[in-house]
Amino acid sequence: MGEIPPFDADKTLAERAYRLLREDIVSGALAPGLKLKIEMLRDRYDMGAGPLREALARISGEHLVSLVGQRGFVVAPMSADDAREIGHLRKMLEAEALAQSIPNGDLDWEEKIITTWHRLERVERRELQRVGDLAEWERLNHAFHEALVAACPSVWLLRMREMMFRQHERYRRLSRQKTVLTRDLSMEHRQLMEAALDRDVDAAVATIRAHVERTTEAVDAALRARNGAAPAGDIGVPAPMTGG
Repeated sequence: MGEIPPFDADKTLAERAYRLLREDIVSGALAPGLKLKIEMLRDRYDMGAGPLREALARISGEHLVSLVGQRGFVVAPMSADDAREIGHLRKMLEAEALAQSIPNGDLDWEEKIITTWHRLERVERRELQRVGDLAEWERLNHAFHEALVAACPSVWLLRMREMMFRQHERYRRLSRQKTVLTRDLSMEHRQLMEAALDRDVDAAVATIRAHVERTTEAVDAALRARNGAAPAGDIGVPAPMTGG
């Protein structure tokens, strides 16, 4: 019988620091460009400098914070150009992973899609989804999209797709905040589910591409409006489908 590994309080605190800090960055509670002073973070999260420094180093690897010379860490900026590039890459990877997943999906794959969609729909169909619901929505949204591509046989494609999905999160949150009352995400997700279960690869790919592009367009408009600039076209590709 194996020994139970010792409880490591430092690792537990570092994980908690990582989760709290990352959530505040992707939600916008810690604004882009904000200098992340250790003293400020200690007061905010009521924990020591060690776990916070470890969390910052980990989040830096996700490009959500930047180390600026001797000044320390700052929250990474958000820009319309960055949003469009990340959105475009996510759209390509998501579509390819979904196209490979659908022919390989079995009954367990179908059941997982239905289950995760149902949980997501309950949140999206609330009469008024509050900003405070976005962390829960993001978790369920992630689970649904993971279920769709779970049967993709390419390990590296899934790794790259997951990386871009996480990079896209800050922009996805901003899009949801701006369109929570005007965009029917529940219907978009239902269309994705139905196309996947019907094994209609072409329809599923068209739907996921339009789904991601709508998010990109919403973020692009919000960020350019903030900066007083006109919306830009897509990066090096023809104008994508935005309807349906």
